[in-house]
Amino acid sequence: MTIRRALYILAACLLAATVAGCGKSGSSSGSAQVRFFNGLVDAGPINVSVGSKSPVSGLPFEGQTLYQGVDSGNQEFKVGIAGGTSTIIDTTLSLNSSNYTYLVYGTSSAPTAQLLSDQITDPVSGQFQIRVTNVAFGSSGLDVYITPPGASLDTASPNISNITYGTSSTFTPLTPGSLQLRLTLHNSKQVIYDAGTVTFGDRVSYALVVYTKGSSALVNATLFTIDSAGNGTLINSKIAQFKVVHAAPGTAAINAFVDGTVAFANIPYQNASSYETLPAGTHNVTIDTVTAPGAVIASAQPPFPSATDTSVVVTGSPGAQTAVVLSDNNLPGTTGSARVRFVNVATNLGAVDVLVNFAKRVSGLAPNTASSYIELTEDTYAVNFDLAGTTTVVLTIPAVSVTAARTYTLYLVGTSGALTYVLTRDD
Repeated sequence: MTIRRALYILAACLLAATVAGCGKSGSSSGSAQVRFFNGLVDAGPINVSVGSKSPVSGLPFEGQTLYQGVDSGNQEFKVGIAGGTSTIIDTTLSLNSSNYTYLVYGTSSAPTAQLLSDQITDPVSGQFQIRVTNVAFGSSGLDVYITPPGASLDTASPNISNITYGTSSTFTPLTPGSLQLRLTLHNSKQVIYDAGTVTFGDRVSYALVVYTKGSSALVNATLFTIDSAGNGTLINSKIAQFKVVHAAPGTAAINAFVDGTVAFANIPYQNASSYETLPAGTHNVTIDTVTAPGAVIASAQPPFPSATDTSVVVTGSPGAQTAVVLSDNNLPGTTGSARVRFVNVATNLGAVDVLVNFAKRVSGLAPNTASSYIELTEDTYAVNFDLAGTTTVVLTIPAVSVTAARTYTLYLVGTSGALTYVLTRDD
């Protein structure tokens, strides 16, 4: 019995060793733990499979999971748009029996992903540590400031400097507490993300993932905790930005106020302000003129979502002005191309078709609405606006020049017989 029992134990051990030793070319050597984040800005929900498993189904933009068990070894990662049949990312990555974060980001036309190892050395007592990853498509380098709440950045040095697109910092140790987390452009004090006050725990490791929601400059972020479960918290930025466009014929230069405080002053007809930041959330925007200060001619109450861009367009005839609110998507175009949208804010004209180099690109653009963005190769174009469904040209613009990687809006403004345009570069 003793010999038989010994042989049984030996056989069991050999079997266990054989199973544990597998994992090459997609076979299993135990379980890896992977959490997933969808930062693919313009594609909607995604599905992800890893080898023979499908740990992610219908993960929305900005969505994240806890750690999911998948086979270790060399595993094929496949990403697709939920509801579609095509695979947009297909790559094989090597996993061991540890924890990872898998980030999907970019755009539907230029998707990408990366796998980050969450295997770390814990910080010592009296410290936390943080890693920052920049997956904000179209962004430049980012500087990271983690300071006492309300501290001025004027003379401060960043805690982490110049995190470029697609890269991660090393883990940086800092003193725990309730601290304000802000991001700026590299070598700038222009704040493009403000998390407000965040409590960082003693001996806890964090991974901040920075991504875009389509703003020309602002970014958003989620803060992962490197723990056994894979917890994370989306921390929406406290700021948004907006601009004002004066497209109201016959109206003097305008002023714009946010909750009663002047934001822009003396914007002439056929002109636009630059973007300026304001606290994210709903605000009361009112417009008056330089010739009748205090007499509101138009107003709106936009929601100003965090880390986004908004345009407020003032249009209409004197005595009947209105404010049209547009959500701006200021992602750069694909290589060699610009992104352009068209907005019909002409007064009493009706719907129009938009022709670029005499080919129709937008049909039936209704009053006070914007088209989708289209991509145009860097060049100079003739743009015609026709009455919808006809060949009656109401405005010809013979030379509209666009630059690759830039984002533009072309506004049709004025009244019938006196139509003109405003071209803004929004990135």
